[in-house]
Amino acid sequence: MWIKIIIVLVFIGIVASLGSGLFYLVNDKGDSRRTLRALTWRIGLSIGLFIFLMVGYYFGWFQPNSRLPY
Repeated sequence: MWIKIIIVLVFIGIVASLGSGLFYLVNDKGDSRRTLRALTWRIGLSIGLFIFLMVGYYFGWFQPNSRLPY
């Protein structure tokens, strides 16, 4: 259960960073580096989540869903 919470929190962080990047892009008119910083955080969180998922699968913390309808 704690793995799902971590994944959801990181995903919320990714979406929040994307939203703040859009906000800074619209409001700053390209005069600051806040847009770049926000989007860099988004990329870092996305890569971190991907690595976490690969490590979790490798160590058997979770398995792919095997209850498919076919």
